[in-house]
Amino acid sequence: MSVYVARRAFAAACFFVLVLGGCASSPPRAKFAGSAAVNSVVLQANDTAALAVSTAPGVTMADHERARLADQIKTRLAARQALNANAAEPRQYDIDVTVTRYEKGNAFARAMMAGLGQIHLDALIKIFQTGSHTLLSEFSMDKTFAWGGIYGGTTSMGDIEGTFAEGIANAMSGGEKEPKAGAAAERSAVSQK
Repeated sequence: MSVYVARRAFAAACFFVLVLGGCASSPPRAKFAGSAAVNSVVLQANDTAALAVSTAPGVTMADHERARLADQIKTRLAARQALNANAAEPRQYDIDVTVTRYEKGNAFARAMMAGLGQIHLDALIKIFQTGSHTLLSEFSMDKTFAWGGIYGGTTSMGDIEGTFAEGIANAMSGGEKEPKAGAAAERSAVSQK
């Protein structure tokens, strides 16, 4: 094999490693229900939130898996909140995460062929004002992982839960980029009230 071919093969291998590394590590984006004014909750640094993770009927998830997901969300949310400014008056929220799909897939099947043994994690997230239990925001989020080969075979549900938690934290702390410039200004104005 010539040096030219070897260099091209090495460059192609590096490219594929970089491209494949993005799927499991890229957080999903929130799909908000309702108007932008209703979904403008941004947790500030001094706000507090009580988190509950439950499952929808028919979804099987062990207690330790629910606890692990809740811990991931709390950790990522606290890190994102720390980047925000303090609110004039700290607020308290109740966050309900209902897992609507939890499929670990099959690592061996993923390693054999891309698309087989997929990992799925979907949830409905609702944010309530503590005390009055007024619904302030509601969004859904889903994450699917279907890469094959060594990368697919070594990626676990724990890896996907981490990026899923990051997506939830981004949506609740203003870390998710807004699709429209006006929505960011509107979110900022409402969160200062």
